[in-house]
Amino acid sequence: MKKKTGFKLQSLTDIKIFLLFLLDNIRYPIDYTTLSKIISDNVEEVTFDYEACLRELADSEHLFFDEIDGERFYMISDSGRLIASELYDRLDPAFRESSIKSAAKYISLSKSNATLSSKIIELSDKRFEVTIGAKDRQGKLFSVSIVVNSRAQAEKMISTFEANPDQVHKGILFCLTGKIEYIS
Repeated sequence: MKKKTGFKLQSLTDIKIFLLFLLDNIRYPIDYTTLSKIISDNVEEVTFDYEACLRELADSEHLFFDEIDGERFYMISDSGRLIASELYDRLDPAFRESSIKSAAKYISLSKSNATLSSKIIELSDKRFEVTIGAKDRQGKLFSVSIVVNSRAQAEKMISTFEANPDQVHKGILFCLTGKIEYIS
């Protein structure tokens, strides 16, 4: 899903912003192999500049870095999030959207240690409101409510969400955006 428009990252600063943007949207530690796949989905050529930028961002404590069993893992820090959020607009909006879509196939609620929530409320008209959601240490990721006609249907929805939170989350993203990349 390489970028097809003329937008290119022009400088090392642009590359750093892009890396922080990705890590901010992923929201949990990600291995270098997966991060490289996401990068290569979005840029014409992956150069050594990306590794150099990751090292510099780690050295400046804008991201956390750890190595486990020979695999490097990266995660944005609070200071990286604060500084970079001011600069995200330097990246082309279509490029940002494309990057998020390509990262979506790698994003997982279960890997993020998100806390899931679900509840059923019986309404006065004897229908049932089902609410599901997830949050992580940074706050709410999503919350969705729907009204159904039976408690059995409501309980089935809760059961499906609790058994497959990643698939439900990606399905919601697909439904709201119409972007097939969220479920592929």
